Amino acid sequence: MDNAGSGQRGLRATPTPALLAVLRERYGITRSRVRDLGGSSSLNLLVADDQTRYVVRVYRPYVTAGRLAAIHQIRRALDRGGVPCPQVVPTRDGQAWASVGGRLLEVERFVDHDGKMDSWDRLERGLPLLGRIHALLHAVEVSAEGRTPMFANHLEPAQAQPATTRGTTRIRGWQPTPAEERLASKADELAELVSAGERPFFEALPRQLVHGDFWDNNVLFRAERVVLVADLDFMGERARIDDLALTLYFADASFGHDEADERRLVRLRRLVDAYASGLDHPLTTLERAALPWAMARQPLWGIGGWVASLDDVQAARDHAAGMAADVERALHIVRSIDRWQQALT
Repeated sequence: MDNAGSGQRGLRATPTPALLAVLRERYGITRSRVRDLGGSSSLNLLVADDQTRYVVRVYRPYVTAGRLAAIHQIRRALDRGGVPCPQVVPTRDGQAWASVGGRLLEVERFVDHDGKMDSWDRLERGLPLLGRIHALLHAVEVSAEGRTPMFANHLEPAQAQPATTRGTTRIRGWQPTPAEERLASKADELAELVSAGERPFFEALPRQLVHGDFWDNNVLFRAERVVLVADLDFMGERARIDDLALTLYFADASFGHDEADERRLVRLRRLVDAYASGLDHPLTTLERAALPWAMARQPLWGIGGWVASLDDVQAARDHAAGMAADVERALHIVRSIDRWQQALT
């Protein structure tokens, strides 16, 4: 149901006898237990083999060898810099990955953990590491495939309005309900306001490679310490504040929706300062002023990215159904932009 781009994305893999055969023949893993760990993009299996536990990741068809090589390159760079990243288990003949059914797969050592980045406190502990990641990646160069993911939870500022228009045009074309029609109108309004608001900023912001999805179960804890930063599926080149804005967007949507503005802004400012503590080049005044606009842009990838590109109409409608509150929250930021800029600057 979540294929996209006229079949380019492919569906999430499922465990098959062929996959288990590859694990046995290429890795020597004779499994005793297999459990799906979830994840919206790749298939992630916890495989227990005698006393050893592995994570087996099977990518969607659009992930190429060039793209995966760039991901491995960045994992190694981050790990050398003190960021705990997945440790790849090579095949019996020393390869970094294998393939099954036209998809790439890799095997990693399982990292024991007891929590994920799912609270204000853990966000405050985890965000200095995002700053560290950005510091480490500031001068790193990767291939074009590494810089540009085919699918990601991201829209460039210059693409926000035209992409949103594609999404809202699709909504209006499927005989929308009144709620869907309201969503389309609000999304168009948000896209117009954000595009105008970001125009003075986005060309002046420095760009670099970023993580792409620093949130929730991509950042794992043990005894309240980060022990693993995973999932570089959405890694790409963009303004570093876009990476931070995505994390703040999810945090505000998950934990701040029932709090008064003053308390939300205090919490978010603490997260921004936590992130900044890990940087080697401090956030500029321009970046801090642009950050609320980047946060307000975040819901638009749901409309201009997924609603516009999901192949199945019902899947697109289901995705749109969960976007109304996020769009309204973003409009609230735009309408109070001076307060938000003052709080985060």
